[in-house]
Amino acid sequence: MVYLFDVYGHPYFAIKNTAIRSDLQDVLPRWTQLAEDANGTPVLVSTQDVAGRATSSRYVFTVVRKIIDPRTFESIGMIAIDANIGVIDNIIKDLDKSTHGKTLVVDESGSVVYDSDKSLIGQNLKNSELMPGALTEQGSFHTKIDGKGVLAIFKESSVTGWKVLITIPEDELMADALRTRTYTIAAALAIMAFALLISLVLVFAITRPLRGLVRMMKEVQTGNLDVAFPVVSRDEAGLVGSAFNRMIDRIKTLIQDIYAVEERKKEAELQSLQHQINPHFIYNTLESIRMTAVLSDNKEVAKMTQLLGKLLRYSIHGGLESVPIAKEWEHLGIYVQLLNYRYGSRFELELPDTRETEGLCVIKLLFQPIVENAVYHGLHESRSGMRIRVQCRQEGKDLLFEVADDGEGMEEETLRKLQASLLQAPEGDNTGIGLRNVNERIKLKYGETYGLSIRSSFGQGTTVTVRLPTEPAVR
Repeated sequence: MVYLFDVYGHPYFAIKNTAIRSDLQDVLPRWTQLAEDANGTPVLVSTQDVAGRATSSRYVFTVVRKIIDPRTFESIGMIAIDANIGVIDNIIKDLDKSTHGKTLVVDESGSVVYDSDKSLIGQNLKNSELMPGALTEQGSFHTKIDGKGVLAIFKESSVTGWKVLITIPEDELMADALRTRTYTIAAALAIMAFALLISLVLVFAITRPLRGLVRMMKEVQTGNLDVAFPVVSRDEAGLVGSAFNRMIDRIKTLIQDIYAVEERKKEAELQSLQHQINPHFIYNTLESIRMTAVLSDNKEVAKMTQLLGKLLRYSIHGGLESVPIAKEWEHLGIYVQLLNYRYGSRFELELPDTRETEGLCVIKLLFQPIVENAVYHGLHESRSGMRIRVQCRQEGKDLLFEVADDGEGMEEETLRKLQASLLQAPEGDNTGIGLRNVNERIKLKYGETYGLSIRSSFGQGTTVTVRLPTEPAVR
């Protein structure tokens, strides 16, 4: 059974023919502390009696290790592997059969990790007859257990610090000294083989796949999702790798789904905004043309009709894509000419020097709604005319346009409502629909950093500031 924990202690499981242990939350603090103290070195945890399992598989010992980020040397989680002591049974049973004794594996604290007859598992032998004679790394000694003399042979693993003790009854030794010598040699070899086996299991079965998985997790952390763990076996490492691959595939699918939804949403919003262009100006201009046809010669009517045709052609064809700013200035000039026909040459338009804006692009129909707002709020019957001035300047990587008029301006309450309408108009209120249209189009195309801002004082005119990213024209 393999458990993976993130830095917050959340578990992820890879299960192979076994169940999740019921005492996981109880042992997790101890595992975490042992892994933290070892700082990346594998730690063996003594045998535990796992409740709720069959007798043949209820005893397990655990290997825990903190997962270290090789670049930052910080912990990114922990791995824990439960190993059934039945693996040790398969190694020891033939040895016990030939020696007529028993085999113990004891950790550094004296707790019994393995007992071939299961009677001492989990007990501490620090103060028993066995441990005082096994203080060195390896050797043998005679002692008594339950009043009977035994020969104890022991060896300490340099990898785990655990000791393997084999106890052989002395009566068996006295019966056949030669057999004892042979078994002693065999026991020493078995102990060394067992220690080597544990080392190989730790190095090859845990460390190597884990290093590969950690590298891939770091790739994912940097945003690279084009990784896959090579699953070459059906053991615990293979199960963890398969779960990792499924998680990456699911993340990719979710990202693609979110991207598609956002694209459809933006497209629908842009189409909706395109259909909100206020038709009142067109109706009023057509009425002016009709009245002019009645009161004046056809030359003036022809000129107004020509200008209106250009304005409609620019407004309707080509959608809402970006255009060279020169086309936007041309369209704005036509719009102001039509205003002058309607209001009797009361407007003066001043545009930036073409050298300041050459080679730049802006959203189509960006400035007409702003000038229309200036006329609506700035023109008064008592005024003989109004000047509208457009200025452009660079601010870092952004372009700032200021559309200022010297009209009547707005009272504070009117300005507040207009500013609020840029974000969301009250239900049934069409105040500032043209400016709101422009503001929403800018934010949809370039992001929330960009858009419109308005300032005005009654009797002193109004200024609308447009912030855009610098967008070079496509050649």
